[in-house]
Amino acid sequence: MFASKRVSARGAAQRGSWQWALRVAELTAWATVAIVFVVLQLAGLPRPEYVRGLVTVAGLIVWFLLLFRVLYGRSEPDHSSRVAAVAVAGNLFVACISYGVLRGEVPSAQLVFVPLIVGTGLLSSARMTVASGLLAVAGYVVTAQLSGGPPSPAAGVFNAGIFLLSAAVAGLLSRELRSHFRSEQEEHRLADVVRHRLIAVLDAIDEAVVFSDRQGVVRALNRRVRELLDVDEAEHLGGPAVHLLRTVARRTEDPEGFMEAFQELRDDPEFDLRLDLEQILPARRRLKLHSAPAYDESGVLVGRIDVYTDVSENAERAHQVAQLYEDARKTAESYQRALLPDSPPKLPRVSMVAHYVAAAGRRAVCGDFYDFVPLKDGRMAIVLGDVVGAGPQAATDAALARYTLRSFSAEVSNPARLLRWMNGHLSSHLGAERFVRMLICVLDPERAVLDYASAGHVPPIVHRAATGKVEWLEEGDLALGILENTEYKEGRVELEPGDLLVCYTDGVTEAPRLGRPYGQGRFADLVRMYGYGTPGELIQAVRRSVDAWASPQELRDDLALVVSQVAADASVGEPTRELVLPNEPIRTREIRRFVESFLVDVRAPVDTAVEILLAVGEAAANATRYGRRAAGRSEVRVRCTISNRDFSMSISDDGPGFDVLQRAGDGLPDLFASGGRGLFLMRRLSDEAVIDSTPEGTTVRLSRHLDTPPVELPDRGAT
Repeated sequence: MFASKRVSARGAAQRGSWQWALRVAELTAWATVAIVFVVLQLAGLPRPEYVRGLVTVAGLIVWFLLLFRVLYGRSEPDHSSRVAAVAVAGNLFVACISYGVLRGEVPSAQLVFVPLIVGTGLLSSARMTVASGLLAVAGYVVTAQLSGGPPSPAAGVFNAGIFLLSAAVAGLLSRELRSHFRSEQEEHRLADVVRHRLIAVLDAIDEAVVFSDRQGVVRALNRRVRELLDVDEAEHLGGPAVHLLRTVARRTEDPEGFMEAFQELRDDPEFDLRLDLEQILPARRRLKLHSAPAYDESGVLVGRIDVYTDVSENAERAHQVAQLYEDARKTAESYQRALLPDSPPKLPRVSMVAHYVAAAGRRAVCGDFYDFVPLKDGRMAIVLGDVVGAGPQAATDAALARYTLRSFSAEVSNPARLLRWMNGHLSSHLGAERFVRMLICVLDPERAVLDYASAGHVPPIVHRAATGKVEWLEEGDLALGILENTEYKEGRVELEPGDLLVCYTDGVTEAPRLGRPYGQGRFADLVRMYGYGTPGELIQAVRRSVDAWASPQELRDDLALVVSQVAADASVGEPTRELVLPNEPIRTREIRRFVESFLVDVRAPVDTAVEILLAVGEAAANATRYGRRAAGRSEVRVRCTISNRDFSMSISDDGPGFDVLQRAGDGLPDLFASGGRGLFLMRRLSDEAVIDSTPEGTTVRLSRHLDTPPVELPDRGAT
């Protein structure tokens, strides 16, 4: 039974193995028997010689059966050397007998030694093979001497060379094949070790890994595939990868989209595929799939590796962090807005408009602020600051800088000295990684002279009304809090009637769009274009331009603007004032206070002022109700002017507009009507009320002569 197992094993042996060599040697031996038998049949020998030849063939058969089925069949490769010695002796004896019997009747009968030498060489060591060749030469010579005389010297040398060469070739071939076989076995062993270790590593990771070959057959799955995707390894291992993909797809929110994504691999097998999946079975999860091509060491594509990662916990944690950050952002933004002045100061020859937009996204509040500080010598300090940082800490640093400046301004009004004092104080109170950029412009409104100093801030711009040119105020030094003993330079500029001073933070010029900033050149072109208008019109133009350049989600830095304009000589006694506010219902009260303050300054009669304020309140209510954008920031701009006791006021919003104002009549609306009373009051309480409503925004213009008597409104019974 053991021998039969060995024979079956030889039939399926790998090339170069011991079983393979044994199989080849056995086939060589039986081929020798067949050739000798055929030679006997074709040689036409006399009967006695023919019978001896048949006996010799029978002896060969018996010997080979004994050798291969008994001796080699029951021996292990490690113990084959002893069997090889017996085989060499037996083969030599059989070859000598065969040669002696056939020598006189068959030419070249000595060649019977060759296959027996080759067979011995395949199963023996190199030393044994050489020995078998030498013994074959000796046996050949002795047998020839005994069977009819020695061979001729030439024939003897020739045959001896053939025997030795056959032995050498057989030995070398056997050694190379066995060496190659042992190398392959060692590689297979190492590959198995690496494979098992790799599978152990794959089973230890938290990602589900699937490997499929170039034919699309699944060759490996790790443990996480069964846990995460709930698939049967036995069902899919060795099967088409598309069946596994369909199983996964049926358990997601979008099976068709999942399968369509893999269609790209048909045209490009080396495509790197990444997908986000919403898994619903066996559990609700968020998965990320990365399907990448796999290459061998020579760079040939061998298959694909699909990695499924469960990111549900990370997504939930990111959502919680984002929510906490958003809460902190809103708190910081509220704190930051509370630090800003309610409205710009009222100066005799200068009109001012200020504007602030908080950043969006992960860098929500970056500490930009502006302030107006009255100085002891009657001048006004316009201050812009930019704290490096984000969130509540930036807002806190902004508050520290703002209130420190207000404290120091009570003692000194020189902007350079103010910055030097501020730098010394902030250097000891800010961390090493934080600093403050600040611009201080000290304005003398009577003489329209501006003294300024900058600590790392972006340079302000002056637009000259007479020439239309734009000037950059370039003086600047290190930001506050970097180097304690920094000296700051001071600059001076004289402003002419109609000139505009534009102070801004870098959130304007660094607003990003696909990695590109808005830029100072584009900003200067905008100031040059709108510098002939009012401060409010310039701020509106800047805001719209920045909105068009960068979406609110990409606005990663705060945006602060303060625009001041020296009034023209002809309008010194007839001022124009503007106010720009976020379009929110809570701002209606600020609009009324702004108009009320203007009416007080121009000494409007109390009764007339009350009626104007009532009409203004209705116009402001309409703006906050109908003038808000569906998405994004929305603002309202208020402008008050007076000329020869004729008061004019306009309220502009950037909403979608509304038709009710166009359709309403001049009479008192019906008691049960849903609207129209505001328009009625505006028209009755004003000398003129004009409403201009378009999809881009609505502007309400009201005018009233301040010395006209109060208006009598009809009662409901009279109508």
